[in-house]
Amino acid sequence: MQYFAVNTMIGKGAYAVPEFPTAASLLEHLDYLGIYRAIVYSVEARDASPYLGNQALLEAIAPYRDRLFPAFVITPSNTFENGVIAWLRQQAADGLRVFRLCPDICRFPIRQIERVLTELAEFEPLLLFDSRFAGTEGHFRDIEELATRYPSIRVVICQQMWGGFTNALDLMWRCPNVYLDISWLHMRDTIELVRNHFGIERLLFGIGYRSHYGAAIGALAQARISPAERELIAHGNLERLLNLAPLPAKLAPEHPLLEKKPLWRAFKAGKRLENVTIYDAHGHNGPHARGWVLEVPDTPEIMDVLVERMDQYGVEKLFVSDGKALFGDILAENRRAELLAARHPGRFHGHFVYNPLYADDITEDILDDFFRRDYFVGFKILPSYWQITVDSERFQPVWEYAEKHHLPVLIHTWNDRYCSPAMLTPVVPRYPNVKFILGHSGGGTPGRLEAEALALQFPNVYLEFCGTFCSDRPWHLAIDKLGIDRFLFGSDTDAHNQAYELAAFLSMPLPDSELMPALSANIIRIMQDRR
Repeated sequence: MQYFAVNTMIGKGAYAVPEFPTAASLLEHLDYLGIYRAIVYSVEARDASPYLGNQALLEAIAPYRDRLFPAFVITPSNTFENGVIAWLRQQAADGLRVFRLCPDICRFPIRQIERVLTELAEFEPLLLFDSRFAGTEGHFRDIEELATRYPSIRVVICQQMWGGFTNALDLMWRCPNVYLDISWLHMRDTIELVRNHFGIERLLFGIGYRSHYGAAIGALAQARISPAERELIAHGNLERLLNLAPLPAKLAPEHPLLEKKPLWRAFKAGKRLENVTIYDAHGHNGPHARGWVLEVPDTPEIMDVLVERMDQYGVEKLFVSDGKALFGDILAENRRAELLAARHPGRFHGHFVYNPLYADDITEDILDDFFRRDYFVGFKILPSYWQITVDSERFQPVWEYAEKHHLPVLIHTWNDRYCSPAMLTPVVPRYPNVKFILGHSGGGTPGRLEAEALALQFPNVYLEFCGTFCSDRPWHLAIDKLGIDRFLFGSDTDAHNQAYELAAFLSMPLPDSELMPALSANIIRIMQDRR
């Protein structure tokens, strides 16, 4: 399979440690993933000077022009800068007609770019819209107005995740010249959903942070689409937009580490994982609101779909917390979750959702009744959504019961004021028998660093994988620091795409043998310690 990525970058900027300071470092990453070609923009052009950064980009990629194609960052200021519009027009006339909008970082309302676009529209450019930093409804309305006014311009929404995804879908419905890159599409069955509603030709392949590694590759490989459709997303659609022919020969050499990664090789080929036990430590059983867009709305059918996907990927068990219990009546919905799971014997375990709002309804006898059966194996708490700080005394019944019975507690952690991992520092040492599982490992990079520090300090703290694509910090750095025995694979399905999360995990640049304990052995060891 050839891959042509629409969304890569090089250079040193102001806001993050450089992921790919040079074109050569980007190509090393692309070679590891097996990506043949990529469109690349300059971080310097985004953060410092668009004109100078764009010129430096051309110089940096000149030795690799068979594989790297420039995307020039543009801003409204270009209209007033001497010679810049003429330079941009000349690049477009020479066939270099990909441009990138970064309105939040470059600090301009999107509608103000129109004067620049009037100079470029005749060249039928490809306009990349960086929605990860500019995902407001106002930005999308401005894009709608421009895409409608200039139908010769093809707009690509880049780095779109679940937050604000309905804005992207609405824009695609309104404007047939709007496309979507799959780099951050971590939501379950989203490739199929977009195909069903807008056509396969509207999807383009892309990659996110370095820390995502092969997430998008695995999601595409495992998507329920035809081989021909897969080829279109992987490279064909972008080649058509740029009037480029497919490559006649492979440009990305096989990376030697792949010899030690048979699981990743199989998964990215669309195959089921065999000869490995996988327990997914973080899941849900729906239903969902809060901006999630999923085609299956009711819980019994959702669980059927989950089992289908687990069978497809080779996942044996999924540990779930009930969606309705997280956002409703915890007693009734926890009971309902157990009954629904019984329809699929041996495939699900439950995290008992404990919301302190309902503390008066929960006695120790009631908890004993739930935990005496085999389904519930630990607790789940969601401090950010409930707006109760994780160090609040209101969670004390959870800690005390889990301490008594040596249970795990899966905690939604993020770098916010409700559940930042550092907030657990005074809590963890008081309950040495509790297994504190940091869901999402703190979320973004500040939270990740706090999670690593907490786990380094206390041996009963574990980092869980799902949603960690929000951090640009590669996971193998944390594994090097803590050891693989402190990590659990989780996907956050059913809302998240289990294939996307599995691919991100399996494609890390470590041999399979070093990753295996996190796939099941660690969570099994935690379960065996229950009393």
